[in-house]
Amino acid sequence: MTTLQPFEVTDLLKLNNVNLDILTENFPVEFYFEYLILWPNLFFKSQETSVDSEETKYDISGYMMAKTEGKGQDWHSHITAVTVDSVFRRISLASKLCNSLAAMVDSKPHDVNFIDLFVKCNNELAIKLYEKLGYSVFRRVVGYYNSSEDGYPNTLKYIDDDKDAFDMRLGMERDLGKSIRKDGRNFKCYPHDIKF
Repeated sequence: MTTLQPFEVTDLLKLNNVNLDILTENFPVEFYFEYLILWPNLFFKSQETSVDSEETKYDISGYMMAKTEGKGQDWHSHITAVTVDSVFRRISLASKLCNSLAAMVDSKPHDVNFIDLFVKCNNELAIKLYEKLGYSVFRRVVGYYNSSEDGYPNTLKYIDDDKDAFDMRLGMERDLGKSIRKDGRNFKCYPHDIKF
């Protein structure tokens, strides 16, 4: 049985089944701590309960790591990471995590205008999932996943689906469509152009 629970510091020691996966981005421990301190209610896990030889086991099957930021019309929630253990994929668990976040930030105390996230342009599976949940591409961030040695391309005409990210957004009702762009895939910017 799956339940959603607050993420706890000790959960960082129980994430190998989720984090040691090619599709999951890993962060330094202090980065996780920052989210636990500043946005504890927006950092939660999905937990599987099973009984094995009369012993109850609790395994982390996925987690959502999000924050709030911006001002005025740009007040939003940002999904930093949403990931699911490969054993629990394709059962709508990622959708459940995303929908739970949306329900949380669409009401007090957050009342955000939109939720955004960044996804590699070549990650078709994730893009389809987010589109199914109502997200749309706001812009293409050229060189978002470049390493510091790569630097940024000299022109926004240069695109690389493996290095670029789509900034995808889900507008809340109060946003009145202001954070959504119909031609977002054609709008390009550099990572340093993203300011909130």
